[in-house]
Amino acid sequence: MAALIGHRGAPALAPENTLQGIRVAHSCGAEMVEMDVRLSSDGVLVLMHDETVDRTTNGSGMVEDLSIRELRCLDAGGEPVPTLREALRLVESLGIQPVVEMKEEGLEELVLEELVGYKAIVTSFYHRSVLELGELLREREDADGIKTGIIISSLPVNPVDLALDAHADAIFPKRVSPNIFKTAHRKGIRVYPWTVNTPERAAWLLRLGADGLVTDDPCAIRDVLKAAPMNTGRENCKYYPCHHFEGQDCTHCFCPLYPCKDPELGRFVRTKRGKRFWSCIDCVLVHIPEIARYLEENPDAGTEDLKSFLGTTRRACFRRAERAGKGSG
Repeated sequence: MAALIGHRGAPALAPENTLQGIRVAHSCGAEMVEMDVRLSSDGVLVLMHDETVDRTTNGSGMVEDLSIRELRCLDAGGEPVPTLREALRLVESLGIQPVVEMKEEGLEELVLEELVGYKAIVTSFYHRSVLELGELLREREDADGIKTGIIISSLPVNPVDLALDAHADAIFPKRVSPNIFKTAHRKGIRVYPWTVNTPERAAWLLRLGADGLVTDDPCAIRDVLKAAPMNTGRENCKYYPCHHFEGQDCTHCFCPLYPCKDPELGRFVRTKRGKRFWSCIDCVLVHIPEIARYLEENPDAGTEDLKSFLGTTRRACFRRAERAGKGSG
């Protein structure tokens, strides 16, 4: 079952990056909670997303210029700015897993020391920091419960390659294409899209193969994650029976080659708002069982390979039919 992950706690329901937010995320059923960490002027890791405290507290100034004593005197939504250590004690008592985002470079050793003994994921937009943390983890025998992940806000050509370059265990993408899930899973990399705040988007991402969803409102999408997977069958799919890829119950909305941009298989269309996107609605391959089996056996095949295989298959079928016809005559 995919994991429900509170983003900065549960900011739609409680102040972000606070102990209260962590408790609310847990009450909504979150198995994991993401928290942002920065360093105070005297070297203490605290929960804070922005470079300054202006937006989320009653104070002002850069986090790096304020001591832990000064930070603890601020009101962060009814409570002081929490330290990472306090947050970790809380998640441990609640039985949920922390996802710690390093908001600055150079925090690798400090974060590692705090997390030793915990089952956790450490993430960052700074992929070099993720790589360096991974190198530190390989030197420690007491940190085998800590995994790493890269965060991506754009849609790179090869997002999985970025994870492999950082030796990361997971990708936290803001934007996804159907391809990313199958490619990442083939390499043993988990995918946790963010920030998913509607049941409709949650359901779509789960169908594509998301390992978990990062959300501002865990209560809003928990029912989608907790629901049993929907089996596609004769009753609700006009293409039944169709072929199946491993881990998928229907391939009508999922093609590992999307967007192939092969003009013989699909076409670009425009929405009413003028957006241009690749459509596979006219594809002649997606519901052919032989094609599905060929892709399972040849995961790196491209469209030309598939069309060539299809042609060979059709010629073989024609020859069999021709021989059968002669035999009956």
